[in-house]
Amino acid sequence: MEVSAWLTKGLEDSPLTEDAVDYLKGRGATDRIIEEWGIKVWDPPLTPCPDERLHRHYGTHFDRFEGKAIYPLLSPKGRFLGFDSRHIDRKDDVRYLLPESRWNPVWVNMPGAMDRIWSGSDIMVVEGRYDVLAMIQLAEARGSKIAILGSGPAHLSYKQMGFLKRWALGKIWMAYDNDPAGKKGTADAVEFAKKARLNLQPIRYGKLSDDPGALWDRGGVELLDQEFPHF
Repeated sequence: MEVSAWLTKGLEDSPLTEDAVDYLKGRGATDRIIEEWGIKVWDPPLTPCPDERLHRHYGTHFDRFEGKAIYPLLSPKGRFLGFDSRHIDRKDDVRYLLPESRWNPVWVNMPGAMDRIWSGSDIMVVEGRYDVLAMIQLAEARGSKIAILGSGPAHLSYKQMGFLKRWALGKIWMAYDNDPAGKKGTADAVEFAKKARLNLQPIRYGKLSDDPGALWDRGGVELLDQEFPHF
């Protein structure tokens, strides 16, 4: 069995605990998003990971992720590329990517955002999954059809830039975190957009070190609506 199939089966067999659901909904997730993203809490399978090279770093049964919420990462066509993970009671994010990720753009909120992108909707690019959840809440409250994507790290990868160049028909809004990494990632994205002749618009919002997820935690949709009047 390939690692991809082993992980997929392991996630299918893993539970989604009530504590995890409560946490996710507190961060802006809905039942639809939880199901669409396929979020689970990792319960190590009885069979070991078929690639023994991964045992040393992740454990024979990926024990390193035991009890952590797992956020699958999918390609625009729905192919499993890996996952993000985090305990719900502490910030200890770990990302695992399969070799397939090398030739696919890895976004948070794929393939769910593709229908809107194909239809020519504007795109909002943020960083992490909780930023994505916050902006989905805002878009739904407004009845907006904007496509929300999370780049993960605070920069656009080569594959992500190629994806935007190919598929972005409308405006690209960018709301990276208000920290040094986010500001640099935004500046780099602006330069890329100029060369690619894309309509990319950075958004100024909040205060130093803010991000959309933090605004949601602090004031919900009402605060997000005040800080993001742009779309």
